[in-house]
Amino acid sequence: MNRLTQFIIGLIAIALALGAGFYGRNLYLKQVSTYQVPVPISAISAYTVLNADMFQMREMPRTMEALPYYQSLQDLSGKISTVSLPADLPVAQANAVPVVRFRLADADYEVLSVPVEPVSAVGGQIRIGERVNIYQVQPKDVDSDKSGFNVSDPPAFKVELIADKVLVVDVRNAQGVTAESIQNHEDNSVFGGSPQNEQVQILTLAVKPEDVDLILNAIAASKKQGSLLWTTLAIP
Repeated sequence: MNRLTQFIIGLIAIALALGAGFYGRNLYLKQVSTYQVPVPISAISAYTVLNADMFQMREMPRTMEALPYYQSLQDLSGKISTVSLPADLPVAQANAVPVVRFRLADADYEVLSVPVEPVSAVGGQIRIGERVNIYQVQPKDVDSDKSGFNVSDPPAFKVELIADKVLVVDVRNAQGVTAESIQNHEDNSVFGGSPQNEQVQILTLAVKPEDVDLILNAIAASKKQGSLLWTTLAIP
């Protein structure tokens, strides 16, 4: 083998080594290097209009760059959260949308607000994201001519489930302000104050269209006929 052949083989070997090294370096950087993405500084409640002051930049593996998370503060500003956003975690694009596209529930559901009394709505402690059952309680019709009827007998009532496992998408107090009773209780406990409970008195629900009439009739009956609208937490 002459020197020219050896020289050419050497050049080829060097080129292959450089190519392999360059490829390996790029693969390594792609797999283990990091980049910065915006994450909430503290937990953000659902249905909050976002701004840059709510976020900080945090190092994340570069492999997340191809995943559907927001990559910059500019992308997040002006969006509205559709769920609670935990602190220090990237924000999925499905969890923050433009305000003009925002709706409290999927398009298959109607969004309906229901007035409730705290005593008939789990003490006013219902939270966004929970599911509730709605009952109507009303007096039964009693036939006074019926044999064995005694006027001293206690009145009989009929309890009817009119909507089950309904998703709660918003909660408000009597003034229409977001009710955050548990958070207020925790904050006041930390600072040694007495809890100032903002009890839920308006539930906003994602309702199947066929259940809307039943719920509205029950609300009207509670106002006109003395029946009760009672709300419970649904069994998971």
